[in-house]
Amino acid sequence: MNHEPSPPSADAQAVFRLLRLIYVAMFASVGAYWLVGEVVARQTEITAPAIIARVLQVVAAGTVLAVLVLRFQRIPALTATALASEPAALLARLRVLYLVCFALAEAVALYGLVLRFLGVPRADVTLFFLAAAVLFLLCYPRPP
Repeated sequence: MNHEPSPPSADAQAVFRLLRLIYVAMFASVGAYWLVGEVVARQTEITAPAIIARVLQVVAAGTVLAVLVLRFQRIPALTATALASEPAALLARLRVLYLVCFALAEAVALYGLVLRFLGVPRADVTLFFLAAAVLFLLCYPRPP
């Protein structure tokens, strides 16, 4: 027998429509942070101590790992073991996990923005913005 997946319920469609709207807004903010950083950097004459840049690089790496664990372990595990009798609970948990993924991905871009405000050169902060963009692409919300 060939079982086709059932179409998502109206509640699931509404939740994922909202998640996609939040996703687009937060993803767009990464680009806005980059633009703001470029404008402010032209007016900044300070230079951040190297230790601050290193600390934020380590924090960003930990944040990237957290997003990858959430997206590729926690979310699939939740959808694989979800009980069909509790669709509302599944949707609530998925919504929270996706929102945490979005927030953490945006945090990586914010680390780059802070460094740019502190006078760190563009070449040294570009990786923060690229990493945030890649994380957002990986975290696109998909219904179970």
